[in-house]
Amino acid sequence: MRVLPLALPALLLLACGQQPARITLEPTGARLFGRGQQAKLHANPVSKRGEPLQKFACAWSSSDEKVATVKGMHNDAVVTATGAGSAAIRCSIGAVLAEASVAVRLAGRVEVRPAAVDLVMLDEPQPVALQIQVFDDQGALLTGRAPFIRCGNEEVARGDARGQLWAVGPGEARCTVEVGDARADVTARVKDSRSAAARPAAVKGNPMEELERQYLREEAKRKREAEKAAAKAAAGAK
Repeated sequence: MRVLPLALPALLLLACGQQPARITLEPTGARLFGRGQQAKLHANPVSKRGEPLQKFACAWSSSDEKVATVKGMHNDAVVTATGAGSAAIRCSIGAVLAEASVAVRLAGRVEVRPAAVDLVMLDEPQPVALQIQVFDDQGALLTGRAPFIRCGNEEVARGDARGQLWAVGPGEARCTVEVGDARADVTARVKDSRSAAARPAAVKGNPMEELERQYLREEAKRKREAEKAAAKAAAGAK
């Protein structure tokens, strides 16, 4: 079928309207607080009339890969923090460009109070909460960072993800509070104040030897019963 000449301008306008005129990014920015932390971005290319054009795919890039890298499939991307600072994450389709700002703040220092903690073993275990403050590499206070507490002797004390220390057994242990690459030490001293009823009973002798003797007695008994049954069966056969 022959296309009428009057229809050609409309076809040309339709073709031009199918090219992205701008790109919006969701979200427009992200804040990351540790190496390896990630954020997701989604790009929405649209025409001059605001029509979505998802068939056009972004070319993703980072202005500073020492701060953040980006990997994308079509119009979705994952940003990964690699170091402290700021970077622009870009989506480009032809000459059209959109940017999302990414700020990465890393823990540079941890302060823990008190530096030494006296823990008491009670009938009902109770933790002691540490006062933990985290500062970034520029000295600004960081919030929302969960600490990881590791104790050198977990038979004496253990830590949890809420900044608390728990008594396990009497003695002294050196514990380390970690937030990212920042660390601080605290000493845990544990005293056993449980009642006699709550303490485990003392073990006398070698319980394994008694279990072995009991097993041998039961084995000998089974053997005698088997021999009696065999003798009785043989007498009945005669």
